[in-house]
Amino acid sequence: MPFSRGLIAVFGAILAGCASVGSPGGGLYDETPPVLKNSDPANGATNVRRQRITMRFDENIKLDNANDKLTVSPPQEKSPVIMSNAKTLTIELGDTLKPNTTYSLDLGNAVQDNNEGNPMEHLSLLFSTGDHIDSLQICGYLLNAANLEPVTGAYVGIYRVAEGDTSALSANDSIFMTRPFERAGKTDEFGKFTILGCAPGRYRMYALNDGNTNYRYDLASEDIGFVDTLVVPSMDTARVVLFSFNEGKLTRYLDDCRRSDSIHINVRFATRMDSLPKLSFMLPDSSLVPCDSLLVPEVNQTFDTLTYWIKDSACYAADTLNLVLTYLHTDTLGIDVPRTDTIQLLKPVQRAAQASDKKQNDGKKPKDRKRRSRKEDEKPDSLPKINFMTLRQISGTTLDIGDKPRFETSAPIDSLHQEMLHLMFQRDSVWEEMAFRLELDSLNPRRFTLIAHPHYTPEFSYQFVADSAAMCDIYGNPLNRTQLSFKEKSTEDYAHLLFNIEGISGPAFVQLLDGRDAVKQTSPVVGNQAKFVHVPAGTYYARIVLDANGNGLFDTGNLAGRRHPETVYYLNAELQLRANWTVQQTWNPTEVPVVKQKPDAVKINKPKEQKEKKSKNEEYLRKLGKL
Repeated sequence: MPFSRGLIAVFGAILAGCASVGSPGGGLYDETPPVLKNSDPANGATNVRRQRITMRFDENIKLDNANDKLTVSPPQEKSPVIMSNAKTLTIELGDTLKPNTTYSLDLGNAVQDNNEGNPMEHLSLLFSTGDHIDSLQICGYLLNAANLEPVTGAYVGIYRVAEGDTSALSANDSIFMTRPFERAGKTDEFGKFTILGCAPGRYRMYALNDGNTNYRYDLASEDIGFVDTLVVPSMDTARVVLFSFNEGKLTRYLDDCRRSDSIHINVRFATRMDSLPKLSFMLPDSSLVPCDSLLVPEVNQTFDTLTYWIKDSACYAADTLNLVLTYLHTDTLGIDVPRTDTIQLLKPVQRAAQASDKKQNDGKKPKDRKRRSRKEDEKPDSLPKINFMTLRQISGTTLDIGDKPRFETSAPIDSLHQEMLHLMFQRDSVWEEMAFRLELDSLNPRRFTLIAHPHYTPEFSYQFVADSAAMCDIYGNPLNRTQLSFKEKSTEDYAHLLFNIEGISGPAFVQLLDGRDAVKQTSPVVGNQAKFVHVPAGTYYARIVLDANGNGLFDTGNLAGRRHPETVYYLNAELQLRANWTVQQTWNPTEVPVVKQKPDAVKINKPKEQKEKKSKNEEYLRKLGKL
């Protein structure tokens, strides 16, 4: 009996200890991150020869995405191996250590305590294979040039410039494309980076979103950045700001080509194309038939996503089509050259129809099923019968002032009779006809816009009426009589916004943004002012682009020409616009440091909440009545 009571007491003590970890019933949450007790080699050690680094902490740890967060400088060709066990972290470097070189290991916040996940911030280690440590550093931020978004997980690296080197920062400077970084740091969730272990001197500096982890710029898809001056490392925390951009080099290739159903061919390219491809059908005797009269293209603005409507009955009835596709393809030298592919397109199996036929055949005699199947085989494969083409309004029934009503048909339009189309407006409860013209979409053969003469009037009600057979699609299906209604909003539904711009000169334009950083309206800066009229009520943000070439677009940079992207600033404020309000906003884009300009509300890379554990303790203390 005494033994049993003792055993129960031991188990009770164990259970009580387990329950106390992270439990409101057991006390406050642990908010303390791990503490580094010692390391081998020690921080600042010299004459190091071993490639294994060991760190020991005051409590059990776990790793959070350590392979991505660890930055070794000089960069390693072989990825280090990282392991943790209880209170110990081990890093095995893959490359042989260079002589007389300072090495830095930066783990960021990858090390956390095992219970609550409290991260140890800015964990780093310096050691040297020589007899001294280079202890200078370079700190800064990397922002996306187009939208000032903090760039996460990119490298910022340096190359030392020898005395008397006149090629540095010139158009002939190719070191960034031919050699890996000599030293590098990686950006965190705020876009911040630190390059540790720098020796005194002057350095070229570049940023790289490294697509193949070779620490040099050699892929067109990689985003880059550079600074125009040589950078000098120091002991302080002076910040360098770089702006990341993509040069816009296009790697063109065919990404997909398929027959989605009997009447559609879908073609997708990897990036923007300058023109439509050339298409032909290959006959059994290998002769080619141009597709110009057999297909109707429907494409997007950048010509990289295309849908071809098969209008010829012999083509859409065929089970197999051999399509010959000629387009521009980027070769291994980065040059666009014509390429021709022959692609076999099979008509997709109509599984739903087969299942329906099987259900209908269930219970029938085998002889009846054979007779029915034979009759179906005798039927020609044709487009499913469509009695009427359909017409829908894609611009909505309530238009913003200045918008035009847009419509879309179910299949490409083959013919239309405008005298059978009518645009009506309501005046004193009476519907009257008004003049208009119909503007066909040049890229989408199913869409058109109604342009009214002289214009649409706010608060007026309108009807678009199409008589029977006013339109016909490419399959011979007519439009049934259709009537669609819409109206334009009142001027009192909108706000008006005027920016008075200070501190900049030259061409510029302002973009009004929503909460997702999407452009809603754009206005040029004229006479140091940008005007926005008829802005729907809501919450907005703004950015200004210094439009160096005056083309009304944001233009990217070019490394060989040492040309930076056009400069972008954000208004570090939220704009609340109410209906029937007029708001004036004075804005000097250079007053706030650029790294602090973009409002957190429109940032895509929002840092993780740092005070989660504190809020848990506050909640716990509040429940106890101690707060």
